[in-house]
Amino acid sequence: MLLAILHLAPLISSPALPPACSAGPQGRASAQEAASSGSWEAFEAMAQAELGERGAEAARFLRQHRPRRDAELPADLLIENLRLALEARARFPWAKDLPDELFLNDVLPYAILDEKRESWRPMILELTAPIVADCKTSKEAVQAINRELYDKVKVHYNTGRKRPNACASESIEQGRATCTGLTILLVEACRSVGIPARAAGVFLWHDDRGNHTWPEVWVEGRWQFTGADEYDPKGLNRGWFVADAARATAGDVKHGVWASSWAKSGSSFPLAWSPKDASVAAVEVTSRYLGDEEKVADALGELAGGQEPLGEEASQRLLMELWKMRKGALAAELEGEAEAKAYQAAGQTLRVKERVFGDAPKGGHSLWISMHGGGGAPAKVNDGQWENQIKLYEPAEGIYVAPRAPTDTWNLWHQGHIDPLFDRMIAAYVTLRGVDPDRVYLMGYSAGGDGVYQLAPRMADRFAAAAMMAGHPNETKPDGLRNLPFALFMGGKDGAYDRNKIAASWKESLAALREADPGGYDHEVTIFPEMGHWMQREDRVALPWMAARTRVAWPKRVVWLQDDVAHDRFYWLGAAEADRKPRTRVEASVEGQHISITSQDVTRLSLHLHDRLIDLDREITVSWNGKPAFVGEVPRTRAAIEASLAGRPDPSLGATALLVVNRP
Repeated sequence: MLLAILHLAPLISSPALPPACSAGPQGRASAQEAASSGSWEAFEAMAQAELGERGAEAARFLRQHRPRRDAELPADLLIENLRLALEARARFPWAKDLPDELFLNDVLPYAILDEKRESWRPMILELTAPIVADCKTSKEAVQAINRELYDKVKVHYNTGRKRPNACASESIEQGRATCTGLTILLVEACRSVGIPARAAGVFLWHDDRGNHTWPEVWVEGRWQFTGADEYDPKGLNRGWFVADAARATAGDVKHGVWASSWAKSGSSFPLAWSPKDASVAAVEVTSRYLGDEEKVADALGELAGGQEPLGEEASQRLLMELWKMRKGALAAELEGEAEAKAYQAAGQTLRVKERVFGDAPKGGHSLWISMHGGGGAPAKVNDGQWENQIKLYEPAEGIYVAPRAPTDTWNLWHQGHIDPLFDRMIAAYVTLRGVDPDRVYLMGYSAGGDGVYQLAPRMADRFAAAAMMAGHPNETKPDGLRNLPFALFMGGKDGAYDRNKIAASWKESLAALREADPGGYDHEVTIFPEMGHWMQREDRVALPWMAARTRVAWPKRVVWLQDDVAHDRFYWLGAAEADRKPRTRVEASVEGQHISITSQDVTRLSLHLHDRLIDLDREITVSWNGKPAFVGEVPRTRAAIEASLAGRPDPSLGATALLVVNRP
């Protein structure tokens, strides 16, 4: 049983001195208990209990991006939607390899636009599954659905419907729908069988004569379109509206082409029937419909369809143009949170204090994230530690940020909500304050040091260096620090919970890892023999050591050891949802044109590639546990760039090619 003891030092001069395990693991509330505090809390508890951490992550995604109108939806509706979406991903062959960002944003959501919320998945799945039963590809499935669904439900275009944005049951009950109602039906049908789909449309055509809505589907690795209840045997990307869409105006809210998005984007879908409603998120897709190639090039820096091969220079220009668009959307989304100095993610709030030191260099300020001590104590105690932390260190240059832990539990800084909160905070400083994403540093004292021990290995690809002061690692291991410079400072007499002995053990472990792999595990371990938990600020020498280092964004060797909070990407490796489990291990390295993977724990990996890692103009070979897994060229494509930036909004980590490899 872990002891609940809290040691404090004077707040003006030192951080709190808690044992690393100041309280036992906090018991999770049951789904029944959570239900009493609101439908979304009940939903998250039910998802965790029934579907595990992956289900809980999906539930948090829905909650994080839900519109305000959905604050009080029934938990039973939400859990049914989640369960059936996950079942579709496992059941239908085209859904199994979907990137997580596509599944979460364009399969999982329970709504498309602002239509009435209802339990549509069971009914639509029952209608759609027989239609696609013999289909081998998602393209065949989309065509079959568009050909057969509307006759099956006896719904066709008719302006006599009650409202334009009818939900599926309303359209079926009336036997009629406009383009928006028909689109909602097709999008829901596609999603019910695991095909990413969304609504696209214009508020007004170029000549102001009216609006239109149609479906977009993710087929053959890119977004394609079709007309709802307008099946064309010649295939997708055909329709009566193509010529009009080609005359849309990029960057124009009313005359551009927009596609719905569940994730907040900083833009909203223009609802012609409710012009003042900005609650439906959207992304602009005008460039893909423009008929003039020069306009497309102007809009995106390089004309490129989703899977059209690109040259190295063109792909890099496109990456930068797409990043500018993504950066603008993120900045708009995060502006309010940054102004309030309170970031929101995973149902929690991360408040921050900051100080700015020195002038920003050419590439932008560095960012220093410094975690306070405390732990399982009253809020006022942890507030005091927060106040102390903002005064504790002073880098020569940079924005020094002290976040306040969202909870007052023993494990302040290594719960699952910390990772997305830190990602959101970093994104805000990069997009709004011009921080250099390759110079983000992590540090923490006492319970904050616990957090560094845990977060540094599992989020190593976000940071340039990390420094742990007077903490305890609990169960974590240093393996994931291969490409992250790591400093450790400890008082030799800091014996509570064997912190000093464990620090000495980590010193040996890091030295052994460095000796076995001289290209990695850059580290500095200092144990002050005569000091206890408070190191009299001698640990400040960590700051210049860290500042001398910048992030290694494209390392030639990666060691990925998942923690109890698992991630979907680590440097240039991506893991499928089924393989994201605690303690799974992957080692991958690049030598010349060969990529070597070693792992018995996962079955599939996504390789996010860039010319900084490997020459994409030449043939690439991949082996897995010594067996051939791939031979061939991997093209640079717009789809790969978009997928990379959607999953990780970080220009330095932006990949230009994507290869999915299965274990032989």
